[in-house]
Amino acid sequence: MAKLGSAQLVLPKQDIVLQYVLMILNPDTGVFLFFTISTCSSLIPNNRVITNDAKDYDLIEGITYNIVHFMSENNLVSSGDHVTVAPSDDNNPYQHWSLQKVEGSGTNLDNNGKGVYVGVDRGSANPYQHWIFIKIKNYTYNIANVRNVSRSLDGSIDSNGKMVYISISDKNNPYQQWLFEPINYKLTTVIMDYDFDLNYDNNKQNRKKQINLLSGNGKIVNPSNVTIKQMFDVEETKSNSFTLEIRSSESFKIGAHIDMHFEIGASVYEGLQLKAGISGGIEGEIKSTVEERNKGTVTDKVSYHIKQVVIVPPYTSVQVTAIVDKVNIVAPFNAKIQITCEADRLSKSGKVVKMAVVDSNVIKYYFQRENAGSLIIDGDSFYINTNGTLKIDGYGFDSEIRTKNLETFQQKGTPLSPLSPSNKSESTSESSPKNLVLLYQVILTLFQIIMLLQN
Repeated sequence: MAKLGSAQLVLPKQDIVLQYVLMILNPDTGVFLFFTISTCSSLIPNNRVITNDAKDYDLIEGITYNIVHFMSENNLVSSGDHVTVAPSDDNNPYQHWSLQKVEGSGTNLDNNGKGVYVGVDRGSANPYQHWIFIKIKNYTYNIANVRNVSRSLDGSIDSNGKMVYISISDKNNPYQQWLFEPINYKLTTVIMDYDFDLNYDNNKQNRKKQINLLSGNGKIVNPSNVTIKQMFDVEETKSNSFTLEIRSSESFKIGAHIDMHFEIGASVYEGLQLKAGISGGIEGEIKSTVEERNKGTVTDKVSYHIKQVVIVPPYTSVQVTAIVDKVNIVAPFNAKIQITCEADRLSKSGKVVKMAVVDSNVIKYYFQRENAGSLIIDGDSFYINTNGTLKIDGYGFDSEIRTKNLETFQQKGTPLSPLSPSNKSESTSESSPKNLVLLYQVILTLFQIIMLLQN
């Protein structure tokens, strides 16, 4: 059995934020400058509390817990000087408890060998405020008092579902079993350092197709008899869509204590020749876990400036199109999920600092409550490995402007004819030789008449 350590169960004082505002007068401008100074150095270190289980890391100093009676499922609560159990109430600070080494100060859980109450700390000389913790099962303990040199148990906290008192220690007695549930903490996770397989879909014809960017018809009409040059100048805005999906078993289940974000850099744009928006990257949030999958979608607006001089012949119209690649792909990836954490912490004065950065022991503790995987520690960084897919529905980087001549218009002042201009031209050319033959015959006849008259 591991050597047991003693700790006080502290009832924290009114919540505070341990920060001071420093005002400095700038002599040149006469303006006060304001600086916020954090005093987190006054926080109790998040050390492990030693229990009878050498591998137990579930009790940590300086964070806040609800202590729940196993049989009644009511919370340990202070009411004045008395200690009872009552239904859970997140808004009741008198149900919040912290663990602290015996040299701490504040208002602590106390006893007289029979009753349990809260008392002002009188230092390490008061053994009635020293408690040890016998682990029964996950997060559940027998809370015993030790008041003698031999470290034998002098009694444990017991309850009948209403009153709280001291009884002869019996770790198998379910009425002496208490569940420690951490409260007021937040794990912030960020998916990063992606390794994409952009060649996963080998059917490239299904991945990429060409479309017209223009939302209008792009038609230029020239009804005049001269060639015109017209500047075609339009702006088009489209949206790239990115949907990231990972299994909750490969990450976390999103909930009250878990936020999950994802960040993707410009490399995915370069690999697929996608046009990037102003940010040059992707940032999104996964807000819920649905059917054991974490899924988040983010859009990225991209703009195209389509500008070109278009030549339009007389009596014609021209169609302008801007052709771009439309990319649809589902890319598998491996990545890391980086983990940071904030929680309510106990200060050395016995007060609570709201949502302060925690020590590494706390990150490990919260992590193993939220994920059964393997936590990787790299210096001051904590992360897990994961994998998933990224569905991309986006637009290519470059657009190609194309023009196409359309119909020819009827010139003004020309009578309508069922014949086309080409048919008219052909009819005229066919009748011209016939007219010449008739003229020749007339001239020949006149010549013959003149010859007869002379004879």
